[in-house]
Amino acid sequence: MKEVEVPPLKNQEVLVRMLAAPVNPADINTIQGKYPVKITLPSIPGNEGVGVVESVSDGVKNICPGDRVIIVKPLNGTWRDVAILNQQVLRVVPKELGLVEAATLTVNPCTAYRMLSDFKNVKDGLVVIQNGANSACGQMVIQICKAWGVKNINIVRNRPEINELKEYLKCLGATYVLTEEELRTTTIFKENKIDRPSLALNCVGGKNALEMVRHLQKSAAVVTYGAMSREPVTIPNASLIFKNISFHGFWMTAWNEKAPQDKKEDMICDIINLMLEKKLNCPVHKMVKFDDYKTAIGQTLSTKGFTGCRNPILPRLPSIPGDEGVGDVVEIGELVCAVEPGERVVLTSRMLGTWCKYGIYNERDVHVISPNIPLPEAAMLTIAPCTAYRMLKDFRKMKPGDTVIQNAANSPCGQSVIQLCKAWGINTLNIVASHCGYECVKENLLKIGATAVYTLEEAEELMVFNTSVTRPVLALNCLGGRFEDVLLRLLDKSGTIVYYGCAFDIPICKHILRSDVFFNRFHLGAWDAYASVLEKDVMMNRIVNLIVQGKFKAPFYKPLEIKNYIYALQNTVHCEAFATTNFVFDFTLT
Repeated sequence: MKEVEVPPLKNQEVLVRMLAAPVNPADINTIQGKYPVKITLPSIPGNEGVGVVESVSDGVKNICPGDRVIIVKPLNGTWRDVAILNQQVLRVVPKELGLVEAATLTVNPCTAYRMLSDFKNVKDGLVVIQNGANSACGQMVIQICKAWGVKNINIVRNRPEINELKEYLKCLGATYVLTEEELRTTTIFKENKIDRPSLALNCVGGKNALEMVRHLQKSAAVVTYGAMSREPVTIPNASLIFKNISFHGFWMTAWNEKAPQDKKEDMICDIINLMLEKKLNCPVHKMVKFDDYKTAIGQTLSTKGFTGCRNPILPRLPSIPGDEGVGDVVEIGELVCAVEPGERVVLTSRMLGTWCKYGIYNERDVHVISPNIPLPEAAMLTIAPCTAYRMLKDFRKMKPGDTVIQNAANSPCGQSVIQLCKAWGINTLNIVASHCGYECVKENLLKIGATAVYTLEEAEELMVFNTSVTRPVLALNCLGGRFEDVLLRLLDKSGTIVYYGCAFDIPICKHILRSDVFFNRFHLGAWDAYASVLEKDVMMNRIVNLIVQGKFKAPFYKPLEIKNYIYALQNTVHCEAFATTNFVFDFTLT
């Protein structure tokens, strides 16, 4: 990784600030020299990604600063912060499209779409079978099949967590999920539980592919698009002579080179519409900070298969901890114009280090606030209140009298949700753990504006709502298991659920329980990455106004001197959902 200067824009060029770029096995194969794509060295890797347009040059049409764009042609290098690209390799996508969905749109979803469209008319009631079903492309195949009403059989390798994997793929839309061993002995075809497949999608090769061929209909088609086992596909003579099975290869890059533009555009539009309708979601993934690129590359070609998704944001070491805080400006540099000495500011960017008496920050990372705001409210302004604000604003149009239900209501974000809802006339049903000082927690939550507070056990017994509270239309979930289940059971028809906090790492695999519900994920760091300065300022000012009016207070906290950091760390629980007190380092204490 190295830093280079960004040259001036030439005619028809666009300056793009990259937001996210996936690491695909094909990217690694290209670096290894094993992929059939010729590159000129030195070269920036990465074939797909999403970014926001910073500026455009003369001759650029239909692309404007602020547009979100994806890269639609390979070998343009997406593994970088800033890119200068020709307008012909960019396509504007809706800002409502999820960050990861947009970043991974042009390879796996398109590969799955074409294989299901170009070899057999699967929408006519045909059955599809595939191996490598837990791969990114395999998950796309399953979801597109579900959206089109196509039955599908999915083959995966056996592993210790096989039941978890099967459940996850079935929630995506898999009709059957079988291990390689189960495929050899299955009776689902003899018992007429499902028709024999007419289309087989192979990304493994070897014996795995051969076993799929054995179960196919006459005149079926086998499409090979990968070779993860590195073993060749063996074609039985009988399959060619007596069953008339055809064998094909598919490579998305080759299709893109020959396909007419209108066909490409129709495909991209269909895929985007499926994503916006929440019928096509990004596969299990792991967000990695760019500095940690070696980890991403190392794990991309691993054989771990199905893994849970995490979202680590890793600092460079050595590093000062602390993500949010408030302070007074002591001194500014020559070119600073957004702040003045003596003004009070909060940090609006992550991983900058606030557990220190003095810090040097870029002016774009601070927001000026009134010195009359109490220090605790200011110090905890930029994470929990902003997370609550965005979840209440961005996923469901809420009006006074509507009801929100949430678990972990005693967390800082949960307390922020309660206070914002009270200020806006929205009811809140709040679920807390019974083992975290429930009576005291309940009293405090009711005091700050909660409509009702229940333990998990009480919420599970809740069958009807009193006449003063409507059934919830928005659920905010930061926990899994029973805490998640009770939200889904109490949520109104066609309601919306948002996964955040600890639940952000949980695969959303319960669509089958509530197929009418709209499932979403939220991470403030992802929102920060593409939100404009104006959006951030408007949100911050509205929260500050509520603080000034006395309608919003800091979550329950205990001030400490920085020298007592060991006590704070030892008494901070691993999950905010089970916390009763938050610690704040107060540098005014002596």
